[in-house]
Amino acid sequence: MSSMRLQRPLYTRKPVDRIKLRLVVQGLPAGAHIDVTDLQLQPGELATGVTVNPREAGSRRGRTQYRNGVIHNGMEIVALANIDRATPTRLEIRNAVGDTRIGSYRFGHLDGTPAIADARTHTATHGYGRPPVITQRSDLYLHTALAGRAHLRLQWDDREMGEVP
Repeated sequence: MSSMRLQRPLYTRKPVDRIKLRLVVQGLPAGAHIDVTDLQLQPGELATGVTVNPREAGSRRGRTQYRNGVIHNGMEIVALANIDRATPTRLEIRNAVGDTRIGSYRFGHLDGTPAIADARTHTATHGYGRPPVITQRSDLYLHTALAGRAHLRLQWDDREMGEVP
């Protein structure tokens, strides 16, 4: 089984009355099938809500985890983790314009270029502060402060008990 996310703006000259989705597939093995799930349509240039890929909804032990979504000012981000050992995170934010803060990390004034803060490597392209660390047996809660909308990608390694960091 494999999954993918397709995201593309569709521009129209007048209001849309009806949408027809058509898939064209080449080389599909005999007996295989395609399921389309979680279709989200909305007006505007950028997505306004969290758009989670089905493979990102669960946690896989010992692997790198990713959570993606569009964020806006005042949003509380909850990353479900419940891991065995504390682990540092990596924040990557795109399309942010203006002063931007995720949790306690202050990216400063961004101009739309990607910005990264990585707690594991102690590096950042912009700003100052501490990128979040997910504590043992807990989820991560982050508050946002930004001047519009942006795309956030949160990454961490799911560390097991006894594993050496």
